Amino acid sequence: MIAGKQIVVDWIRQRARPFLFSSAVTPADTAACLAAVELLEHSTELVDRLWENTRYFKSEIQRLGFDIGKSETPITPIMLGDASRAQKFSRALFDNGVFAMAIGFPTVPKGKARIRVMISAAHTRDDLDRGLSAFAQVGRDLQVIR
Repeated sequence: MIAGKQIVVDWIRQRARPFLFSSAVTPADTAACLAAVELLEHSTELVDRLWENTRYFKSEIQRLGFDIGKSETPITPIMLGDASRAQKFSRALFDNGVFAMAIGFPTVPKGKARIRVMISAAHTRDDLDRGLSAFAQVGRDLQVIR
């Protein structure tokens, strides 16, 4: 919520960083969120699987030699620094059947470009291993890892 003089409200809506990359939640998204909360009230199975998948992916991606920064969530950054390198990496992953977005300035500071990996409870171990294999291949091809 924004409260204040109209000129301030208008400025915040147009310029404030939290609003730059967001939009209003649709009724369908709201219904999906409510359904998710109902599922989570009955079992921790999905949350447990999410964290198990996250621990596995993070440990294996680091074992390969990638820098994952200081992420404490299932969203795992693969730190690459250079925005053009991150774009090339993302395209090469896509060519290898893995969708992982390159994130650069202004979303992150200049020189801190990365690939954003979104781990899910729906991923199987085979899915994660396939992704890790693609990361290893692209990482070697682009000389990010050895």
